[in-house]
Amino acid sequence: MLNTNTASRKVILATWLGWLFDGMDSSLYPLVANQALGELIGGNNPNFGQIAAQITAMFLLGWALGGFLFGYLGDKIGRVKSLSLSILTYAMFTGLSGLSHTWAELSVFRFLSGLGMGGEWALGVALLAESVKPEKRIMSTAFLATGFSLGYCVAVIANFLISPFGWRLVFLFGIIPAVLVFFIRRNIKEPDLWVSIKEKINNPFEIFKRKYSYNLWAAFFLNVTCTIGSWTCILFWMPLWIERTLGGNLNDKTIVIFISMLTHALGSYSAGPLLSIYKRKSILFISYFMTFLTAFAMYSFFHSYSIGVLLIASMLGFFFGIIPASFAIYFPELFPTKIRTTAKGFCYSTGRIVTVFGVLYSGFLVQKFDGNIGHAAAVMSIMFLIGAIISLFVPETNKTVPL
Repeated sequence: MLNTNTASRKVILATWLGWLFDGMDSSLYPLVANQALGELIGGNNPNFGQIAAQITAMFLLGWALGGFLFGYLGDKIGRVKSLSLSILTYAMFTGLSGLSHTWAELSVFRFLSGLGMGGEWALGVALLAESVKPEKRIMSTAFLATGFSLGYCVAVIANFLISPFGWRLVFLFGIIPAVLVFFIRRNIKEPDLWVSIKEKINNPFEIFKRKYSYNLWAAFFLNVTCTIGSWTCILFWMPLWIERTLGGNLNDKTIVIFISMLTHALGSYSAGPLLSIYKRKSILFISYFMTFLTAFAMYSFFHSYSIGVLLIASMLGFFFGIIPASFAIYFPELFPTKIRTTAKGFCYSTGRIVTVFGVLYSGFLVQKFDGNIGHAAAVMSIMFLIGAIISLFVPETNKTVPL
């Protein structure tokens, strides 16, 4: 697959599994939300949409704060130690989510699991980018990015097999990633690029120095549009849209989400060869714009379940998959080693704080549209159009040399 040495292969495997389990655990709530909240607050509760959105907002807030915390720790004490802590955190609290007795308890557990997931994103990319051969970095990172969507596929299968026995068992399944920590601690060493930096970061506010500011805010605004769009159009509302608006059943939801996440993985891996040939800005613009078109069309023109939903969701998954994979390749190029995980943690995390308000607003829209999730998601798809416009003004890197 990738012409790298044994140590690099272990890093690729560990970080890919980290992203896979991250995708799996972060996706369990959207898949069981209808069943879980049906028990905790009642499926016909008029505030269903707002409460469902509030729980997701708490998760994203935790994800944001975790990115700050673990991103800083990654630059301070090392990528490997911080990555291990982040995985343990999200695995443990995902499992504990299955013990919730109220929607408020579920919110707290989702917040705490979000802390760990926020760290894993920034740390995994930095660890991989600094560990593999420079000429293999782009394709290795594209492969890494497939982990999240394939993790969502694992969550879909787990939900299909386990949810008939209760949504709580689905969350307990989410504790499995904790096993990965033992592999990481035994087999992965800190990258030489980080170890060789004699002066480690002492002040996290160093990322706001003028020489880093344009790159920092470019990455920030790209991430904001992607994160709001993804959580209000795809990752959170799509499963509920299929069930509550289109009238689909568990089989329909499983097939659509599974296939769309497979095409998402294909899009993620495609980012590697695309970014090896074409400019970063061009690929970002096209993928953002096509994601907007397919999301807006899907939510605007489909009002009952049909094969057309599966086809357009597959297209949406492919185009959307290119965006986060491009970030994983592009963002490390924007910052020097000393501040890399802190800066990326800020971009991911602050973007998710803004996304909290986007998700809450989408919940308000669902209520305003009398529970029609499709209308709300169509409005929120405009975030991808805004992202396409922003991508025209970001700095170009096209780096294939060592970071």
